[in-house]
Amino acid sequence: MTAEAQRHPAAIGSTPAPLARRIYGFGSVFGKAIRDSRRATLLVGALLGLILIVVSQGIVSEFATPQSRKELGNVVRAVPPVLQGLAGKPVNVETLGGYLQYKYGTFFPLVASLWSILALSGTLAAEARRGSLEFVAAAPISRRRLALQKLFAHIAVLVVACALIFLSLVVAGSLGKLPGDEIPVTAAAGYAIWLGLLALAAGSVAFALAPFLGRGSAAGLAGAVTFAGFILNGYQTAIPALAPFANLTWFGWTTNHMPLAGVFDWPSLVLVSIVAIVLLAVGVEAFVRRDIGVTSPIPTPSLPASLVGLRGPAGRTVGNNLPAALAWGLGLGVFGLLLAASGGSFVEQLGRSPEFERLLGSIFPGVDMGTVGGFLQILFVEFGLVLAGLAAATLVAGWASDETSGRLELLLASPLARRRWVSAGGLGVFVGVGVFVGLAVLGIAVGAASVGGDIATPAIGTLSLGLFALAMAGVGLAVGGLVGTGWAAPAVAIVTIVTWFIDIVGPALRLPDVVTQLALTRHYGLPMVGRWDAAGIVASAAIAVAGLAIGTWGFARRDLRA
Repeated sequence: MTAEAQRHPAAIGSTPAPLARRIYGFGSVFGKAIRDSRRATLLVGALLGLILIVVSQGIVSEFATPQSRKELGNVVRAVPPVLQGLAGKPVNVETLGGYLQYKYGTFFPLVASLWSILALSGTLAAEARRGSLEFVAAAPISRRRLALQKLFAHIAVLVVACALIFLSLVVAGSLGKLPGDEIPVTAAAGYAIWLGLLALAAGSVAFALAPFLGRGSAAGLAGAVTFAGFILNGYQTAIPALAPFANLTWFGWTTNHMPLAGVFDWPSLVLVSIVAIVLLAVGVEAFVRRDIGVTSPIPTPSLPASLVGLRGPAGRTVGNNLPAALAWGLGLGVFGLLLAASGGSFVEQLGRSPEFERLLGSIFPGVDMGTVGGFLQILFVEFGLVLAGLAAATLVAGWASDETSGRLELLLASPLARRRWVSAGGLGVFVGVGVFVGLAVLGIAVGAASVGGDIATPAIGTLSLGLFALAMAGVGLAVGGLVGTGWAAPAVAIVTIVTWFIDIVGPALRLPDVVTQLALTRHYGLPMVGRWDAAGIVASAAIAVAGLAIGTWGFARRDLRA
């Protein structure tokens, strides 16, 4: 017998992925993270850059003469420090760059910071919670390398977004027609680097906490630190007692870095860089040394038994959304309380600035703005409406989670009508709006009482936040019912931001009146001083009711998770 030796083909080594796919695509963890972040990168970088260009064009057109620029500077400098608040320092505001730095410069880093927080809090923690990260970690790649590739991917897309903002500032500077309007390359680069480092610092807090606390708690704490630093830094000049707390965050450290106004403070950026690097290193090491997905959530009180259980969809929605509603209400309430409590300083400083008092009289004829209510109308309502819209997005997301998580299939297997799930759940969302608005009203009332001002008028005026939130919730319910609940919360957030953009930037850009009137926030009148516009009240109620009805009708006619 003869035996034939079987020949086995030689093992073929794995072919490395092309370099292009490793940079962008499925060839590496880094490339996939870049690919997954492409939309958010373009949205943040291109949108902020476009706003800078459009606003610059509006400023150049509106204030086209040296005399008009001088008058603009005089008006800005006449604003009492307590009213400058969340705007920047009035340095060289007669120039295009100085005014951009003063009016919009401090707000854009806040937007980029929120994006960075959401991205870095979930880049590892969210995948670990879903279970997909275990499959990636089982591949021949170390956990440290995995974490670093995801981290470097976020840094890379953040650099791309900052580069788009840098190019936009260069273009904006070329639009200037008066001496001093040019924005040098060093100034544009200084602003883009500052924005990127502040966003990275905020995200690094979430990245360091996520392995210990999970995505939700890490994002919440990082967001609280960021918002607190932004607000405290804005008011530390008017309220010196806040300065020690403001200087605990990167907003306070870099308060003197105003590159578009021609003022630089590069050492402060070095400090921000060091803190960000340390926190990012903590996050990487925590991921390497801890079990995947094992977190220690912050202990919170349990909900009362009457708010949880297996009752109808309205009760379930109220119970599920109650923690979020309380959190938003406490945040808005404390914010309103602090502003209302500082209203006395506003009244005193307004008395020392007759020029600004005359300006307010010309803008608001027949209305006494020299009150706590007037102060809140100028400073609280605009920012409060945006926060109320985002709070509504959070509550809508809680309602939508039944379908997006797959629970709704089990619920509808019971004797629960599809129409009732939407209608009753929508009413539960409206109850959540009432909870957080009630806490905001309480904060305003306590703050106004602490300075001996009128309590009822600003407290009732705070209900405008509830009207706007109800309208935005109606938008979310309509989108969730017609299109899919996965789009409900993003739709509310987008409509809120677009409304803010039209309301704030529309007049400066001389948009047609038919466009600016689309902003619902323009139709509430002056609620903090008792001047209400009935059109806004009726429109908000109509949008809320119509949204609930449309969502109920649409959901009854589509498949689940469409």
